[in-house]
Amino acid sequence: MPSYTIIDLGTLGGLTSVALAVNNNGQVVGSADTSQGVRHAYLWENGQMIDLGTLGYPPPVQSEAWDINNQGVVVGIVGGGDPTKAFIWENGVQTEIGPPQVLKSAHGINDARQVVGVYIAPPVGDQHAFLWENGVLTDLGTLGGTNSLAWDINEAGQV
Repeated sequence: MPSYTIIDLGTLGGLTSVALAVNNNGQVVGSADTSQGVRHAYLWENGQMIDLGTLGYPPPVQSEAWDINNQGVVVGIVGGGDPTKAFIWENGVQTEIGPPQVLKSAHGINDARQVVGVYIAPPVGDQHAFLWENGVLTDLGTLGGTNSLAWDINEAGQV
């Protein structure tokens, strides 16, 4: 019979946290309450929870990390709703994904740093799945409806 260990990841000074993804190296991402009661994206590794921030926006702006690849690159969302601003966090630096004027949320990343999520497509404002690669946001369209959403991408680039 397999044996399991449950680890309390802690919080960022608040009451609760949630884990949303883990990579092959045991790094975990999600969101946790700060001591001010605001949710912030985090990276947990080596027993430490690191606050990934909110792209510099002050409280009450919140953030949430949705995925992490095997190189420790994290993607997620900053803002009060979904979608608002998508981010990528790498080597201690959090950067907005895609054009800043476009509302979006990053949900998945693979080891090739291809990112998928959802954005508000102009001019009507429908939600469309996107692929972000090499600094370019590409609309993945829909299957004939008005909205689509991408949650994950595998190592072969399949969304």
